Amino acid sequence: MKNITTYLSALEDLTQNKNKTVSKIEYEKFCNEFLFDKLKGENFGEMFCKKFGFNNTFLKGFSEETSKYHIEKLGYIK
Repeated sequence: MKNITTYLSALEDLTQNKNKTVSKIEYEKFCNEFLFDKLKGENFGEMFCKKFGFNNTFLKGFSEETSKYHIEKLGYIK
């Protein structure tokens, strides 16, 4: 059930953010700077959405690696 919910949330969020992207340079800079947030216990997906203004609450519970995978596969990085 969790996978179905995640999938539906991803589709909804992708539709809402379909024209919004982040440059590869901005994304790489964010990834490098995230180290400090990681030390504070912050979640990668949440911080990405907050930083770049995406509405992707489904990233909240994912690991850093899984969040990166979804961010890249959903086409948010150009």
